[in-house]
Amino acid sequence: MRKYKILHVAPTPLVDSPRKISDAINMYTDFESSSFIFNDYPGSLRGVFSSNTLLYSTKKELVISLIESADIIHIHNFLYPEQEDIIFEHSKDDVKYIYQVHSPLREGPNFVNYQPNKIEFDKKCVVAQYHPRMYPDYDWVPNIILEKPTINFIDDTQQIRVLFSPAHKRTGGRWNDKYSSTMMDALNSLSKLDRVELLIAENYTPHELFQLRKSCHISIDEIVTGAFHQISLEALIAGNMVINNADVFSQMVFDLLVGNEKRNIPFFRVNEFNVKDQLLQLLMDRELIQTYQKRSYEYSQKYLRPQNLIKHYTKIYEDIIDAF
Repeated sequence: MRKYKILHVAPTPLVDSPRKISDAINMYTDFESSSFIFNDYPGSLRGVFSSNTLLYSTKKELVISLIESADIIHIHNFLYPEQEDIIFEHSKDDVKYIYQVHSPLREGPNFVNYQPNKIEFDKKCVVAQYHPRMYPDYDWVPNIILEKPTINFIDDTQQIRVLFSPAHKRTGGRWNDKYSSTMMDALNSLSKLDRVELLIAENYTPHELFQLRKSCHISIDEIVTGAFHQISLEALIAGNMVINNADVFSQMVFDLLVGNEKRNIPFFRVNEFNVKDQLLQLLMDRELIQTYQKRSYEYSQKYLRPQNLIKHYTKIYEDIIDAF
């Protein structure tokens, strides 16, 4: 039986999401998958999210050989015209193209809806979190977390370890904001309590950050936009209590995708108006923290296993193969 080859390509690492999808395909399906990026992030983020994928500028010949042999090319977010030309020039005549969007519309980097010049997409899909409200006609797919579920229950003797790992501190957007000065003020005030150890993690690799998260009891995503991000999924798998302000739509979309009919994804929701009071009450209640930790672990065991989530991608590939 023919083994179809998938190639994932992105302009930047996209916080390692395409690579993790590619690895899950190799681990749990009959497809063969590879991934590459055209450019790494600049500055302090260089190498943080790109250590396990190919970089076009340093492995050009190898990447071109992967393009030439690919049966399905899975494009993430967008390509610049010159990047699209490279893909189009070296790909097979009968190659199939999939487009997956990871970022909100009308904000960087997707300021406009991506319309390629030469490539025609056979399928379009979108990350099933807050994104589908901007891309209503796209198929839903999940972010994939490869680590196994784990848990470090808080006990009566430990300090409560609270982790905040903002991807950036830019503000002024709609969906891309991660940072809140109001929340930071609340966290800095609460960190003065003897019972709390506040960890602000920056410039960690994904592997390093997950190892740190496993030792924590609470992870904070963001409370600004009504969205949730990969951080929340990683925190569920690490058995953390997850703090965000995910709205009903964001939660419902993900629960529908993973088959959770109870619609009870275990997020502890706070907002900029109540964050200080909510966190203060929370940090006085170890039993509540334990309850949410347990729910996070159970949810990730049941719904976040990569061998199950990757089936959403293989379904798309199989639909396309049927059209060959």
